[in-house]
Amino acid sequence: MSVNFSNPVALLQGEIDYFVQSTGIIVPEKFKKYLQEFNGAQPETNIFSIDEKNESGVNKLIPISQMIEEQKYLDNVGENVFPIAWAEGGNYVVVDFDKNASIYFWDHEEPENQTLLGSDVYDFLSKLKLFDPDSVELKEGQVESAWIDPDFLKNLK
Repeated sequence: MSVNFSNPVALLQGEIDYFVQSTGIIVPEKFKKYLQEFNGAQPETNIFSIDEKNESGVNKLIPISQMIEEQKYLDNVGENVFPIAWAEGGNYVVVDFDKNASIYFWDHEEPENQTLLGSDVYDFLSKLKLFDPDSVELKEGQVESAWIDPDFLKNLK
């Protein structure tokens, strides 16, 4: 993993117990280890590949204390699918406990088409790369138009 994480939220044993009691899910040991190490942590600016054409980044990992509440925002997922990270653009990285705790990308514009990101949470985390804004290079003609809020433009002058 080439991305560093900071400020993990201290994990209380009662939080895992509450999650298990509320969901009926047996949380795998590897996922418990992830929670102990990364619960609610903030990553450096990062990027990961969704597929050959799309990339995203993780804004923040979701602490276990918020996973059940955040699940309410997911459409077209099984009842044992929970968000583990807020991704760019209002999307989520989710764990599917019915599929050996595999990790998927959930796109709010195509909620029925989840994309496999990793066989487990550590596999996914290993695919996060540091994002370098200088690496983005727009080609001539790539941007056809842009809109700027007139009030914002006034503030720039």
